Amino acid sequence: MVFKKRWALTLALALMASSFLPLSPALAEEASTEPIEFVDEDETAVEPEVNEDSLRYLLLVDSFETAERIPTRRLSTPAEVVVVTADEIDANHYQSVDEALSHVNGLVMGFINGSDRVLTLVDGRRSFMHPPMKAIERIEIVMGGGSALYGSDAVGGVINIITKRGDHDETHVDVNTGSWHRHRYEITNQGNDGRLGWFIDAGIGKSRPFKSSSGENHADDYDEKYASIRLDHRFDDRNSLTFDLQHYSNRYNKYRTDRSPNYFPSNFTPKYELDNQVALTYKFKETTSTPGFLRYFNNYSDIDHRLYGKGSSRLQGVDYQNGWEMGQHRLIVGVEWHQSSDEHERWNYAQKKINNTAYYIQDTISMGKWTLVPGTRLDHNGQFGHQWSPKVAANYSPDDQTKIFASWGRVYQAPNARQLYTDMTRWMTVGDSLIPYRYESWQGSSNLNPETGHTETIGVEHDFSDKVNASLSLFNAKITGYLDLNDYGATVDDIRLLDLNYVNSSADKQRGINFVYRQKMDDHWSYNLGYAYIHRDRPLGSEEYISHWRAPRNSYRASLRYQNGPWRASLHGIMGTGAGGTNYMEDDFALLDFNISCDVSDWATVYAKAINFTNQNRSYYGRGFNAPGRLFQVGVDCYF
Repeated sequence: MVFKKRWALTLALALMASSFLPLSPALAEEASTEPIEFVDEDETAVEPEVNEDSLRYLLLVDSFETAERIPTRRLSTPAEVVVVTADEIDANHYQSVDEALSHVNGLVMGFINGSDRVLTLVDGRRSFMHPPMKAIERIEIVMGGGSALYGSDAVGGVINIITKRGDHDETHVDVNTGSWHRHRYEITNQGNDGRLGWFIDAGIGKSRPFKSSSGENHADDYDEKYASIRLDHRFDDRNSLTFDLQHYSNRYNKYRTDRSPNYFPSNFTPKYELDNQVALTYKFKETTSTPGFLRYFNNYSDIDHRLYGKGSSRLQGVDYQNGWEMGQHRLIVGVEWHQSSDEHERWNYAQKKINNTAYYIQDTISMGKWTLVPGTRLDHNGQFGHQWSPKVAANYSPDDQTKIFASWGRVYQAPNARQLYTDMTRWMTVGDSLIPYRYESWQGSSNLNPETGHTETIGVEHDFSDKVNASLSLFNAKITGYLDLNDYGATVDDIRLLDLNYVNSSADKQRGINFVYRQKMDDHWSYNLGYAYIHRDRPLGSEEYISHWRAPRNSYRASLRYQNGPWRASLHGIMGTGAGGTNYMEDDFALLDFNISCDVSDWATVYAKAINFTNQNRSYYGRGFNAPGRLFQVGVDCYF
């Protein structure tokens, strides 16, 4: 243990020093400071020919930064990566990240590849909240395990929301209204004076609840306010400083009716949520193939949840990454220090702090048609000690239109404060009985162990032409000691009693298939077809109560898009079988989303959309007030 601590400290000091100390003359000659170059079989540096228009119609992007934490090309990246671009966000007038993700094949109710262990980032940093849609440049979704680079939450995949830099002078005003007295007003302003760029977004949203046929209010109303500020100061072409500030507040549940006031008297009073996040990032070597950064961030959340009561949490940290290109190798190394601080009134624990320090190293090795990516991560958790998470991935491109990839990685996740410290019991009487029943109990345990396991993915992607693309991937994962809730409750006089304990259950096994076919038919029409199969084996007990209903076993997606002059329209179909009835009216469902927009002038666009037109009750994975039933919406977007 002493040796490991000394080794970790030595590595951390070496990594920090490397960004400020000069390289040795020999290494400095090898280290590349030029942008990425791609080499063909003759070893002549060339840039691949890319038909950007076809990529846009096929909803493809040629380069990513999330999969390997450095810029990589689509057909040389050993992973399945999906990108939702700003153009797609604008064309569909998405109102939230969750709405945009609902149209991504293989991602259902926040699950990727059937796993709920999904890490969400904003500009590469951990985040409690999503930025406004107008502030988003792109959303990169990496399917498959990413624990070696990103840590314990990235078992199923990574969602990285990349925000916009202010690069030109423009102001947007977007106003829309729709079903359930839903209104949203948003204004953005961006600009650039040469060295300083800014992007500012602010808005408010309101809604009344959705009523059932019996007159009860079932869906949450909301009254939200949000704002985001991004400031970028560029010192030169390679170095810049970025300041990010995000704020979100919401008062909701004002009108919800209580069906069981004697049993749950406090659940339906008005609730609130407050999120504030700030980050400062210094970026260096930005135009090279191995850019680096040094970042500090601080996320704070205070919430009174309808089901879980009052609590607050803070996550702050320092992240550092640097890299070098040496011949066929692109090496990156990084250090992260994160501290979480949580307290919760209902679950009866005061402020609990958990520290985690991590070190990672990865090498991207280019060998002609082959790309090999080995890497590993060392996490030191303040309560559970050291854990290694190695990963290896390989990509083979037999030609300029095809990639075949495979990856394997270890899984590690330590228990959080809720799972360790919860100690809550509430009592009630039923009927005429004078004997109190323990109707609700939530218990954590200090004896929990971290989850461990492994994930594997194999896949292929091929461009049949500049108008047709298809991809297929197969995934498998096994997590031992899955952290879960076991429900030991009984039923007394038709009242369901909750008796929940956090435990390390037996193995959680996930496997499945993702298939997507994309085609551009002509200059106006394109379509996507997708199928995902997810099979998950988990122990009974908490399975049906907690999460089985959230991911249908078979899901099908079809999207048809049209563009002609000022007109844009899209039709999205989402179908599933084996879903369970908690968030859908039936185990088998078919949903339909539609939108149309028209640029009526050089400065204004009008749009209309229908979400869940078939009214089969899909809820997005979010705060619980999105689209509880059929939603119609109209709006106007003005820009100056």
